[in-house]
Amino acid sequence: MTSPAQASAPLWLKVLVIVMGLLIVAGFVVVAAEIARRMSTPNAARPPASGPAGGGASGFTERIALPSGARVVSMNAVGDRLVVHVETQGGPSAAYILDPRNGALIGTVEFPPGVAR
Repeated sequence: MTSPAQASAPLWLKVLVIVMGLLIVAGFVVVAAEIARRMSTPNAARPPASGPAGGGASGFTERIALPSGARVVSMNAVGDRLVVHVETQGGPSAAYILDPRNGALIGTVEFPPGVAR
């Protein structure tokens, strides 16, 4: 005959396994719901870019003054920003950080030659 201690061990293990299984299922449901929410409204918090005044086109025109003799080396999308790498003749390289939704210049980062950290 089995003792009461031996009979209760499988019961608590069964309860533990059932609870862990329910937690796994609940976790998958939460992850699936979050993925579905993000896919259905990817830019819900962002207002759409406004078009030009009086025009029907959806877009914008922004002029960003570059130093004389400067050239654009590359452009990279980083998160919700656009980083434009610009090199000047004999001067420092710079990174122009833009908001691609409206073309606004957020800031610049200059890389002076010969400066080490």
